[in-house]
Amino acid sequence: MTFQWGSDWQQCYVEALLETDPLNLAARVEIAERVILARVGELCMSSDGEEEWQAIEDAIKGLAVLRREILKSPIEFKNARKQDVVKPRMLAS
Repeated sequence: MTFQWGSDWQQCYVEALLETDPLNLAARVEIAERVILARVGELCMSSDGEEEWQAIEDAIKGLAVLRREILKSPIEFKNARKQDVVKPRMLAS
């Protein structure tokens, strides 16, 4: 079977790469990771897909870079409501 571009996991990956809104980027990365993992599960049941395996490895590396950028970049919530602070419960002695 020949590897074809345009599969679901590739679409989700490209959407994550092209996302410019920091508030949406984390969700796009998470969706792409989930869809890629589902495809990996399908490929594990098949003997085909050498080219696709390489493309998936590259995509996983790309998503790792995006995830690092998400973690190190401050996201401003200018219009967002402040989150309530939840204090941990004291353990009963």
